[in-house]
Parts: sequence; structure tokens; C-alpha cells
Amino acid sequence: MVTQTMTPRLMPAEQHQVSELGRICFEAFKDIQDKHRITLDFPSIVVARQVTSMLVQREDFYSVAALIDGEVVGSNHLSLMDPVAGVGPITVDPAFQGRGIGRALMLDVIEYARRYHIERVRLLQEAYNTRSLSLYASLGFEVKDAIVVMQAVPAERAEESVRTVSEADLPAIEQLSTRIYKSTRRNEVASAIRFGFTPSLREREGRITGYIIPGFFGHGVAETEEDILMLVGEAARRLLPAPTLFLCPLSEASLYRKALNAGCRTIKVMNLMALGPYEQPDELWLPSVLY
Repeated sequence: MVTQTMTPRLMPAEQHQVSELGRICFEAFKDIQDKHRITLDFPSIVVARQVTSMLVQREDFYSVAALIDGEVVGSNHLSLMDPVAGVGPITVDPAFQGRGIGRALMLDVIEYARRYHIERVRLLQEAYNTRSLSLYASLGFEVKDAIVVMQAVPAERAEESVRTVSEADLPAIEQLSTRIYKSTRRNEVASAIRFGFTPSLREREGRITGYIIPGFFGHGVAETEEDILMLVGEAARRLLPAPTLFLCPLSEASLYRKALNAGCRTIKVMNLMALGPYEQPDELWLPSVLY
């Protein structure tokens, strides 16, 4: 059976569209994640609307909405915080899927990146979703690593070497992320401070050896596995009773094994995909859902 392709009208997403865009985001993720018996990324329509609202109103994100006959049917987002741009979340109303709308939304953010000379564009793709994998690959994205989403185990007691990141720490954070991640993520950490995502760092012998922004939209880097595990455990302890998620590259096999031995639980697998130049990070790194 051939599905008719539809040409949507694309426009910058606006705040008055957030309620409908949030509903679409929730239902699109729920539709496929229920089919695959995967834990929902957006546990409620309220959370989906909160995330969508935050992305649409932020100046360091480009958000685009797709309309058919004046009706909002999907959206996509592109992070502009640092030199690497991250795509997502991209969602299309389940009633309109399979008609080329997702491709149009992806082409739009790729064109936006090209127009503003952003050479490195990345995303994390749900490994079980073969349709989106095929779409992104056809647009030039290449799989660079497999990533597991994990639920952290809270530390039993406070870790004195871990503290909250402050504005004064940003130069050291920039140096660390540039060295390990091969790209600065300074602005992303600064935004996390501003929006209350409580990034934490670890100091050893008066030197910052790692940091983490907890959660699905967070990331982290560190010099050692002990640094990462201390940061993850302390972040989870501070955020109790809410569960804390982090993303671990499967290429970091030893770190993944130690996280499992510590009781951390694997939730699902995602693919880190890149369009444009890519340098493999050094030492220890935890990506965000953006890259």
C-alpha cells in the first residue's frame, strides 16, 4: 500500500501552538513506545507540554512547526547553544505519520544549520524505531555509537568531593568539555544553571575532574570512571525521590559494566548519529539526548 506524501507548511513554532504541539509530542512517543513496551520518555501530556514550551520560548533553540490545512501536525527543534547543534525531539501526529512530514521537518533544521554555517549536527535515535533510523541515514546522518539510557542508583551518603556548578566554574568546565568532548559545551552548562537543572562537578586535589547535568537532556564528562560514578550517584541522591536518568556510551564498556554492578538499570538503547565532522570523545563522556 502506497501512502500519499503530504507537503506541510513549515513555520517557526509559536507559544500559542504549545498546547497542541505538546499533545502531539506526548501521543507520538506514547504510540511507538507502547508498541515496543518501552518506558515512556514523556510520562504525561503535562510534561510533554512543559518541555515543548521551554524549547519554543528559548532563544538558543530553533523550533519549527508543520501545518496541514492550517492544523498543527508536528514539530522539530535544533539546539544552538554551542558549536555542535542537536536535533530533537521531532514528533508527528500519529494520524499523519508516514506521509513525508517527518522528512520535511528534518530537512528544515538541516537547512537552517547550513544557512548559519553550523557544520556539526547530531541526534540520538531510538534504536527500536527502524523508520526514523532509515530516515536519518537517508539524509546523511551516520551512526557513531550505541548509547544506553540508564536509571541511576542514589549514593548512600553525601559525597564531599561533589558540589554544585557555579558561574565561576564555567571556564574550567569549558576547558574540560573541549578536551574530552572535542567541543565546548559551556553554554549548555550555563543554561542548565539558569534553568535550575543543578549541574554538579567533582573536585580532586583542588582540580575539577568531571561534571554532570543529570537527566535525559543532561550530559557529562570526567577523567576517570570513579569520577563519573560518584557524580551519577550523588546526583541521584540529591534528586530523590524522583528517578535520575543518564546516558552511557556502549563504547565505554568498562564504565557500563561498573554502572550495572552498582545497580544502575538499563532502560533502552539509542544510536548517536552525526551529520558533518565527528571526533570521538576521549576519556569518559556521557551524552545528552541531543548529542
